[in-house]
Amino acid sequence: MSIRVRNLAFDYKDFRLRVADLGFERSRLTAIVGPNGAGKTTFLKCLGSLLPISAGAVMVDDRDLVRFKNRERARRIGFVPQEHGSVFNYTVLDFVLLGRAAHLSVFATPAADDERLAREALNYVGLEAFAERPIAQLSSGERRLALIARALAQATEILLMDEPTTFLDMKHEVEILELVRRLAREAGKTVVCTLHNLDMALKYADAMVFMKAGAVLAAGPPDAVLSEALLEKVYDIPIRIRAVDGRRVLLR
Repeated sequence: MSIRVRNLAFDYKDFRLRVADLGFERSRLTAIVGPNGAGKTTFLKCLGSLLPISAGAVMVDDRDLVRFKNRERARRIGFVPQEHGSVFNYTVLDFVLLGRAAHLSVFATPAADDERLAREALNYVGLEAFAERPIAQLSSGERRLALIARALAQATEILLMDEPTTFLDMKHEVEILELVRRLAREAGKTVVCTLHNLDMALKYADAMVFMKAGAVLAAGPPDAVLSEALLEKVYDIPIRIRAVDGRRVLLR
């Protein structure tokens, strides 16, 4: 499924988000980048209608997102937050099974097919051996994988991820971004994630959206939009771009 944003506006306190025209395509990983306070998470939540948006501001396959009923939206769009804050210490399998809620009727309990899909999701992210372990016993990186598995069990075509690699070590950061890129390219999902690590966004993303102060300053394939002038405008510091072993790296 594709997403089209037109004249999106959102305001709270002293912050204003304005996005005039932007698209997100199927089978692509798009990274939203920018400094703290740029509006990345706010924009991501607007894309999922987790924050109130006006009619016509976000279109999903040419349908107005505000016209989706809650259950239909949950079947189309999965949202992966930075961290899970539940007070309930579910097993990992039960936690992932929560992703099937949008596909169950009221008061229904998960059936055998739901458990099968949950276990397939755990297998996809490499947590099949942790199915019966309490989720509180997982490491931070493993909890991120469980959150992704829950979204996979939800079986949506659009996946929105808020800082999936924050506070992770380098190994887990690479593993999660490899997984996220695979979801876009192999599973055909429309994947949009916010990222702080600019180097990793440059390496893994098919497209990048540069934000600052609630506005989009540039968007498109990294090779088409990336420049030293843009980076300095976004981050307010000089950042050089150099070629190393066939890929571009950033020097601060």
